[in-house]
Amino acid sequence: MFKPLAIFGPNVDTLNGEAWQRHRRLTTPPFNERNSALVWDESILQANGMLRSWISAGQDGVSKTTSDVMTLALHVLTAAGFGKSYEFDGGVTKLAGNHTMSYKESLRTILSNIFVSYVVKSKTGLSYLPQIKVLEVGNALTEFKQYMEEMVEEEKTRIGCDSSKDSLISALVRASESEKLGEGRSGLTDEEMYGNLFIYNLAGHDTTANTIGYAVYLMASDPKWHAWIREELDVVFGKDTVSENDYERAFPQLTRCLALMYETLRLYGPVVIIPKLVTSNITIDLRGKVHQVPPRTAVFVNVTALCTSPEYWGPDSLTWRPDRWIAAEAQREEIKQPPTGVFLPWASGPRVCPGKKFAQVEFVAVIARLFRNHRVSPEMKEGESEEDVKKRILQTVEDSKLVMTLRMNHPERVKLIWEAL
Repeated sequence: MFKPLAIFGPNVDTLNGEAWQRHRRLTTPPFNERNSALVWDESILQANGMLRSWISAGQDGVSKTTSDVMTLALHVLTAAGFGKSYEFDGGVTKLAGNHTMSYKESLRTILSNIFVSYVVKSKTGLSYLPQIKVLEVGNALTEFKQYMEEMVEEEKTRIGCDSSKDSLISALVRASESEKLGEGRSGLTDEEMYGNLFIYNLAGHDTTANTIGYAVYLMASDPKWHAWIREELDVVFGKDTVSENDYERAFPQLTRCLALMYETLRLYGPVVIIPKLVTSNITIDLRGKVHQVPPRTAVFVNVTALCTSPEYWGPDSLTWRPDRWIAAEAQREEIKQPPTGVFLPWASGPRVCPGKKFAQVEFVAVIARLFRNHRVSPEMKEGESEEDVKKRILQTVEDSKLVMTLRMNHPERVKLIWEAL
């Protein structure tokens, strides 16, 4: 079920039992509050660069919003996870050394062709694939593995010079070195190190970037949410009582920005099903009827159905309405907690995504920076009314498909115009 995610090696997403516990223990320590502060700072930095690029487009509008957000998310990941900081308009989008593909392009090619990547990597069934696709994906796999090897060698040098920082790649490299020193099964093999490096590249940028992209288009569809978000931003930052760069004070107060993320995840979450495998006999009593579920039964949790059920979300369950997440009765606005088990964008329980806080901090920082002093509107075509263009945006958002994660098919069909307030 998870074999395509293990194309570079076993990892925390593809394992179970004791092996999963070992991987989880070795890879989660870097996701701490100190790292969250770094995620916040880097997200603000990258959002500033992205915003400058968008504003410079003027009334011509921006047609590559989702691509730019992917660049931003990758740069946040490389800075906070791998210790490599870049300017927004450089870094992962540029060719490096003797590479023939950029970091971003090679990763994007793999993720867009994950099952082809698995076939190419396993060398089975190649004759059924177009040769040009095999060559493209094969090159991407080679290029991305080389990028990972280069990052590992750079981190080994930093560790040797005692200049390494507490980061994900540092944890992975140290775990690999521990394994080579023969310290039992406490470490990671090289294959496991690269497997985890790949899966965190996937989960650490693709999911959050898609969520930011959907949120920006949805904000462009209805100006009333600009005012709603800006009301919070004015309270938090308006009198300069809290600095934009003060993560510890700013993040906890940006409840509406987080609600914006939750509502976008509810309707356009990157993961639409969660696959599970039953390990022992289970008895389920469902509406008075008893069901026996035997071991090795594949179970697919329909996340989309849970997140759109009127039973849990009311008669407007299909409407994007961020304020549904705000607890109105509280003196201070707080996030309203849904019933247990109906909102699972990061899964839950022992296997909850270790990067949950990372993603929340990144999203909130980017939204706060984008909308604090700027607004976004769609480019209107000749003869279009405001209602027409809103409909066109929503059609573009709804025209999505699952490519590893949920993505819009043609976001470029709606150009977005950014202006200072």
